[in-house]
Amino acid sequence: MGVGADNSRSRFVVTPNNSMSWRENKILIASLAIVSFGIAAGFALRGFWVILPFAGLEIIMLTGILYWSSLQTTRREVISIDADNITVEVGRKKMRHLHSFQRAWIRVELCPPVRPHWQSRLVMRSKGKELEIGACLNNEERRGLAASINRALLPSV
Repeated sequence: MGVGADNSRSRFVVTPNNSMSWRENKILIASLAIVSFGIAAGFALRGFWVILPFAGLEIIMLTGILYWSSLQTTRREVISIDADNITVEVGRKKMRHLHSFQRAWIRVELCPPVRPHWQSRLVMRSKGKELEIGACLNNEERRGLAASINRALLPSV
């Protein structure tokens, strides 16, 4: 977050936790493929050849799921607050969606979970528009982001 000297500009960048890079995921996939195909080859040599296609399907599914998971960790939300406007840019490498709100009309609300053990929702509301932000954060991080944004929205003295 960056705050200008007059406290009228703030910027928040929200990104998911990226525990493993795509390169590290590929190493994991290759390691598991070697083990899986090694075991499947051992069974195939004993006459249980039908295991080989299932080992291949297992690795294909694992690769797809890890790729999708890695792709989700590149998502980014940039929330910029200036004297008159709030903009939220959403995208991956390049920002794909731009949402703009007038600062005077914005409300940042932390909505409680609908059911026990569900996550809360952090939303920005203005003139009938609603935008959820920080979906990749846990409840505690959402509370912190809501407090930080609300502090940045306070009028400077």
